[in-house]
Amino acid sequence: MPSLYKSRDERVQDVMLAYLNVEESKRFSLTHGNRYLPFTDLEKEMMLEDKAWAMARLVIDKIMRLPPPIRASDYPAPRV
Repeated sequence: MPSLYKSRDERVQDVMLAYLNVEESKRFSLTHGNRYLPFTDLEKEMMLEDKAWAMARLVIDKIMRLPPPIRASDYPAPRV
């Protein structure tokens, strides 16, 4: 089957990005006392854009994996 992804790992990475909860995400800061800090608004905006692109790639990949459409000419009508 054709696929948009070269490896399974690329697809898994997009799945993780697509299901990421941007609003609840935290980052580990080594410079601020080893604490978990919220992302800035700009970082959240960039994460939302990455999430949208990942979802779009997953949809395209799903469409590419669909079986070919069934044609009526492949199944002739029975003779009576």
